[in-house]
Amino acid sequence: MTPSVNLCLVLHNHQPVGNFDGVFEQAYQDSYLPFLDVFEPFEALSISLHTSGPLMMWMAQRHPEYLDRLRLLIDAGRVEIIGGPQYEPILTMLPRRDRIGQIRSYSAWLQRNLGANVLGMWTPERVWESNMTADMVAAGIGYTVLDDFHFRAAGVTDQQLTGYFLTEDDGATLRVFPGSERLRYTIPFAPVQETIDHCWHFAQSNPGSVLTFGDDGEKFGTWPDTKEHVYRNGWLRSFFEALTANAGWLNTVTLAQCVRQMAPV
Repeated sequence: MTPSVNLCLVLHNHQPVGNFDGVFEQAYQDSYLPFLDVFEPFEALSISLHTSGPLMMWMAQRHPEYLDRLRLLIDAGRVEIIGGPQYEPILTMLPRRDRIGQIRSYSAWLQRNLGANVLGMWTPERVWESNMTADMVAAGIGYTVLDDFHFRAAGVTDQQLTGYFLTEDDGATLRVFPGSERLRYTIPFAPVQETIDHCWHFAQSNPGSVLTFGDDGEKFGTWPDTKEHVYRNGWLRSFFEALTANAGWLNTVTLAQCVRQMAPV
């Protein structure tokens, strides 16, 4: 088979309830806005984006122009909005009715304000218990992202972590993408070529496979020294240029596209 691999880039942007307004604004100026500025011109690339409820509602009040730009990217099929519980709680700490209620509430908000049809969600802090499956499905969710640690603990090897999996609880079935620990360390801290080489390895050894990066958007500008590294020194632009240059075998796809086009592992 011809070498090829699919890369899901999943960003999680979050500021908690109670943070000072200046903290929200600084993170917006350092991470969320410049990321969008760099991403927009690369028309062949797509991402899945989660913005927590407290942060998204703050943006709707303080920077509605950001939401306007997101709508255009959603309409173009370049950004998939994924949901989650409205106020980003640890789901294991909530009773079932509150889990379902918060997820449904935020999905409805995203539909009203962004026109987004929410099919997947971000699991807060990636804290997982199997009995959350039925609640997510009851709230209208079809898939989520968890650390690949959970899969390794269940006996899945690295070479098998190349797609998404099914989990079941009380008759409800949920799709789960393993977020790559390796990619969390290379993006954006290692040279761009290291991530490309990692993807090429799987393109050759397991053609058509899916690799998932899922991590904090604050790594792109808000974390110490990352603003200079990612933007002033051009890491993010170089990364997007490398993805575009290797598009013959390296495809960036959303979680929704993977679910529609590929069978589970």
